[in-house]
Amino acid sequence: MRAWLATYNNNLPLLDVVNDPDSSDIDTRLSALSLGEGLDSGYYDAEALADAVAHLWAEMACGIDEDDSEGRRELTDLLSRGGAYTHVLYDEVKLLPARSAALHLYDHAKRMMARADMARFAREVTSYAV
Repeated sequence: MRAWLATYNNNLPLLDVVNDPDSSDIDTRLSALSLGEGLDSGYYDAEALADAVAHLWAEMACGIDEDDSEGRRELTDLLSRGGAYTHVLYDEVKLLPARSAALHLYDHAKRMMARADMARFAREVTSYAV
């Protein structure tokens, strides 16, 4: 087990999606685009974008469609200060309905969290002396 963890590929949760023929095109692209991202920063960026899009979706569900709504401002602020990774993720979902975009992004954020958690676990286990 230790030897396996010592060579663990942090990208396995993403590669599982990329290689699964049953994965949606959106999920496959989100995972493929995330392969080189940092473990923690990739998760936090994906989660922040999922939260912002979900806020926009909630507003739309309540009939709020003003250009300066809180959800639109939140998303605009995130995109203005976000890095290239945030923009790449958003570009993949921006043409989807807000509900669908938020759900894909939340699923993706969960995968990114699993990726970071497993990497942390592998480091901890392999750092203990035998």
